Amino acid sequence: MSKLTRTLALLASIAVVSTAFVACGGGTESTTSTPAANNTASTADNAAEGGDAAAEGGDAAAEGGDASTAEGGDASGELTAGNVSLPDTDDTLTIVCWTDADLQNMFDVYANHSDAKVIYQQCGGNGSEASTQYATYLNSGDDVDLFVAEAGWILNYINDDSMSAPLESLGITTADYADAYQYTVEIGTDNNGVLKAASWQAAAGGYAYNTTLAEQYLGVTSADDMQAKISDWDKFAATAEELKTASEGKVTMAATIGGLWQAFSTAKNAAWVNGTAIQTDVAKEFTDMIKGYVDNGYVNPNVEQWTTDWTNVGLQGETLGYFYSTWCLGEGAQLEQNGGTDGNWNIVVGPQEFFWGGSWLCVSPNCNTATEASKFVKAFTTDASIMEEYALYSGDFTNNKVAMDKIVADGSNSNPLLGGQDQFAVLSEVAAGIKMSDSITKYDQNLKDTFLDTLKKNIDSDTDTIISTFTTQALADNPDLTA
Repeated sequence: MSKLTRTLALLASIAVVSTAFVACGGGTESTTSTPAANNTASTADNAAEGGDAAAEGGDAAAEGGDASTAEGGDASGELTAGNVSLPDTDDTLTIVCWTDADLQNMFDVYANHSDAKVIYQQCGGNGSEASTQYATYLNSGDDVDLFVAEAGWILNYINDDSMSAPLESLGITTADYADAYQYTVEIGTDNNGVLKAASWQAAAGGYAYNTTLAEQYLGVTSADDMQAKISDWDKFAATAEELKTASEGKVTMAATIGGLWQAFSTAKNAAWVNGTAIQTDVAKEFTDMIKGYVDNGYVNPNVEQWTTDWTNVGLQGETLGYFYSTWCLGEGAQLEQNGGTDGNWNIVVGPQEFFWGGSWLCVSPNCNTATEASKFVKAFTTDASIMEEYALYSGDFTNNKVAMDKIVADGSNSNPLLGGQDQFAVLSEVAAGIKMSDSITKYDQNLKDTFLDTLKKNIDSDTDTIISTFTTQALADNPDLTA
């Protein structure tokens, strides 16, 4: 869908309301609804200028296909609610998140199926801020029906009944997710076996690379050839050396240490914490690898994820590629921001299958628009037709095997940022193998951030010193943990 087509579709969606607010800091905020046509124009403009590169899991891909809203969904289709037990005393569905990127795409698609009033309340400027600021907002008494949580800290909320209600209160059960990727259901289930959250996406990732640079320096002319050169970490390093030699050190193999960590660590499916003990085996292994990468010039340790420098290395042809999740690959998202505007990028699986982030819809115990909340959650987490429509519109890989398999089989997705390549065909391979539920803990966001910060600041130190420094800081931040 072109930006013009998309804008015209949005102008027809006056009934759905989407309102962005300043980051919440605590206490009550006044809210004012804005017609979708007006607010969406601003969102589209921001996306065209590059958008806001927020923390991982917090950004969504915008449009990734060339499909109209009619493809994959019936605009006249009836939405159904479950047998709700929470009240219906309000006519406005309020969803709390730290960014409107995902939700705006949902609101646009939802307008094809419902004339409900749906608004967005911002809380935090990125996922990391939201992980702590949500508690203040949810306890403030301000309106909230649904809220979005991400993988790094979702356990803090779904295991607290004062913060989240069972999906069963919206008439939604585990049986509704037979076609979902199972790890998303397991993560959305609390310690007592109660389903508390549902995801609309499977956050599969891959290695996106600049095809012009790949041909110039590596002689690579197809995605299959590229995959063959980086199909494991030994081959990835060998290709990085080849690239360094051919480019005379001008082009790095990967944009950031953070991207490499995500690709390397998530496939290990190893938890940061076992009982109360911090686990550092994967961190040690990665530190050994990344020190070699830095020494050999395969990655620049001074380039920080989500910063202007991170964007510019792609725009200026100083890196061959980025490790991206599904939410990075659409119009206005990271791929476009980092240089993918000429269609001279492709995506491959890379050295190993990995995932990055993921977002879940949770129910507030204070939800007072239960019927519409039920319809919204079911539409984007259980309805294959609407999820197919959303995937084609947003470029996001949805959490429904039937929908995604159909798109790939039909050949209905063509991403212009990837030269017409269907990213879903690649990500489908990855999504089927994601194992995440056994590896996440409530400490993940903090420990990951601390480790990467320690690694980059002490990259010239030996591995043991880096791990020791990390462990000391992690224990100071989390006194309930042990070494």
